[in-house]
Amino acid sequence: MPVVQIDCWRGSSVHERARTVKEVTEAVARGAGCPAEAVTVIIREVDQSYWGRGGELASTAI
Repeated sequence: MPVVQIDCWRGSSVHERARTVKEVTEAVARGAGCPAEAVTVIIREVDQSYWGRGGELASTAI
């Protein structure tokens, strides 16, 4: 069933990732009309030095 992929900057805690997975799962299950067990959430954390935004690396733009 639904697979959600989230790309974000590295550094979130296990608690933050668990909360994100729970809340995204609930929202997608509700919207798709499927059981929560059918929803897969994949979180990929990327170092800011590998993330570009506005023509610059995010690590240098902050």
